[in-house]
Amino acid sequence: MGRQLVRQVKISILALYLCLLTGCEHIGFYNQAVTGHLGIMLGSQPVSELLNDPKTPGPLRQQLILTQKILQHAETQLLLDADGKYQRYVQLQGDYVVWNVFAAKPLDLNGETWCYPVVGCAPYRGYYAQEDALAFADKYQHMGFETFVGGVSAYSTLGWFNDPLLSSFIDYQPLSLAQLLFHELAHSKVWVPGSTAFNESFASFVGRQGAWEWSQSAGAVESDAYAQWLEQQAQWQIFKAFALQAKADLEKIYAGASQEEDTAQILAQRQKYLALIQSCYQKNRATLGGGRYDNLMSKRFNNAFLVSLGTYEDFFPAFAQLFRQVQQDWSEFYIQVAALAELSETERAFKLAQLVQAGSAIDAEFSKGSGRHLSEYLGEYSDDRSGEQKIAAQANNNHAEEVHCDAFTNHSLN
Repeated sequence: MGRQLVRQVKISILALYLCLLTGCEHIGFYNQAVTGHLGIMLGSQPVSELLNDPKTPGPLRQQLILTQKILQHAETQLLLDADGKYQRYVQLQGDYVVWNVFAAKPLDLNGETWCYPVVGCAPYRGYYAQEDALAFADKYQHMGFETFVGGVSAYSTLGWFNDPLLSSFIDYQPLSLAQLLFHELAHSKVWVPGSTAFNESFASFVGRQGAWEWSQSAGAVESDAYAQWLEQQAQWQIFKAFALQAKADLEKIYAGASQEEDTAQILAQRQKYLALIQSCYQKNRATLGGGRYDNLMSKRFNNAFLVSLGTYEDFFPAFAQLFRQVQQDWSEFYIQVAALAELSETERAFKLAQLVQAGSAIDAEFSKGSGRHLSEYLGEYSDDRSGEQKIAAQANNNHAEEVHCDAFTNHSLN
């Protein structure tokens, strides 16, 4: 066992011991968290050994080599710290390494939160075993909550450990793999305890923008792979807009609950609106992912899912606008993000809202009178578009037919 791995094992054991000494709440949860991570580390193999082993399957060897190129780009171009990270590989037994549980009440989109040492509070609970996650979700369902259980391909230990490569994502196509690694590395760059939406939106932007920039490197990816990734991102942008509009509308409906309106009447409005959403999805299924989200829409589209969506996307436009303001300079971008991280929660939310508004104003100004999206304008007159702008352009160009659904867009439930 390598010296670094021994050190990580000792730290994991120490973390569990300290938890026992301090009387941590829900000791069973922390026990599975520490032992789960410990099991992953003990089951890891050095990437260097796998590359030198003639028995290593060819496809795995190619992906391991690819990750090293991606990590080099992360350090030299995106200014992320990849030193020592992702230098070991783990073959998992399942498709996901962790299962996250989100929970929300029927008339509330804030969601439940749980608090943890170091990372602060978050709107999800993570389990290494799917059955444990489902059992925890079932417990909350019996308490009257709606739940959403989602598999996670990777997670970051925020620099406390050298995170390994996992079989749950090693087979991703090149740009998706790069996006994931950049996302996880970003967590070690800036992290605000207890501010999940800020942390995840920042990492999501770094991942997506970084992947696009890497795609522009000479020989990084084949044109077909780039087109596939761009199309995948565009489909997600369209579905995300659909889901976030639903979330905004439901928030308006739920506002009546705080005004002491008749709960039964509000629940009836909610059910009617959810039926309209399902109808709208079916009418626009080809545009909304072409069936990719059928399972989600038919069985799991609820308040808890919408909470999970906001966790990763709420402030994404703010970071995209900030990156634009600093002329796509990664060094200055991180300085500005770190400054936001130092603010109080209220001040930070205000600054992020300003950034979102500024980005929307610029888009509206370019679109005024022409009915065109900013990304289209930039595509015609400039080659300096950010990755996010090019993805938006792809969504516009590849899906000229916008999602139209009168029942959905009229917001009329009476």
